[in-house]
Amino acid sequence: MDESRISEITFADLEMFLSFAEREHFGRTAADLGVSVATVQRGVRGLEQKLGVALIEQAGRQVRMLNAGHVLVREAHAVLRARLEAVDTTRAESGQPQRLLRIAHTYSLGLGFVPRVLAELLQQQAGLRFLCRQSSATDVVSALLRGDADVGFTSISPTETDIVVEPLFTESLLLAVPVGDPLAERTEVSLHEVRDRMFIAMEIGASSRTHMINACARAGFVPRITIQGSDLFVVESMVGAGIGVSVVPAGMNDHHHPQVARLRIHDPASVERTVFLAYQRATALHASVGALARIAREHGRRPPGPLR
Repeated sequence: MDESRISEITFADLEMFLSFAEREHFGRTAADLGVSVATVQRGVRGLEQKLGVALIEQAGRQVRMLNAGHVLVREAHAVLRARLEAVDTTRAESGQPQRLLRIAHTYSLGLGFVPRVLAELLQQQAGLRFLCRQSSATDVVSALLRGDADVGFTSISPTETDIVVEPLFTESLLLAVPVGDPLAERTEVSLHEVRDRMFIAMEIGASSRTHMINACARAGFVPRITIQGSDLFVVESMVGAGIGVSVVPAGMNDHHHPQVARLRIHDPASVERTVFLAYQRATALHASVGALARIAREHGRRPPGPLR
């Protein structure tokens, strides 16, 4: 192994390889990066020479990643993340706002609440940039624990001691029905009235699914789940097609679906969920995280919008 060649590996080398690894295709990578195919090919082959190992295998026009390539993808992500965190930590410790905040949030919160919070934060700290990823509440917490997110907006409260958790607000759960359903003419409904209906739910592990099942249990029945979706937009699309009904958070009211009506649930037992802000304790003193938390608290105290 030529140690001198390894020292020549640059961040640009790793970034190009990660772009290639997402596509495993020289032409598509070149088009996305705005460079020639030859440039991408030279970059990958040059990285192999510097490392002294093969990263890909090519047979004609077919290219596939070797195990060493997959290992490099994993490690390169860690290296580039560490570079970004080093820059942000240095700026934060110097009293400067972080350059990039990585935000993880659930699907419904990304429709209105999170964008409004970030818009106000940008008015105060114009130099900030955001990397936002939406996923289930469970995945949001996992991203925080892995260090892949700086801040999370979620309906699950992490219990780890190195995570700061602040409850922001409590929102109602709503029954989503097709607009042509007789129930759609009403403003509120009891879940017991739809106990014999087919239900559309998030996949197993999603907090929205857990909230729905618990709400149905309090109404005295177990929902008959016909279709599972990977996000709430898929769930509501299935409802809109007339396949079944579902229980969704009130935050979905920030999105108008022309084929779905959302109704208040008036069961005696509380049908609601709490939304939390969570962030690493180590970032609590960063000016950007502190400002975001303050703005999120202020927005959390504002009354929700009307039903649609």
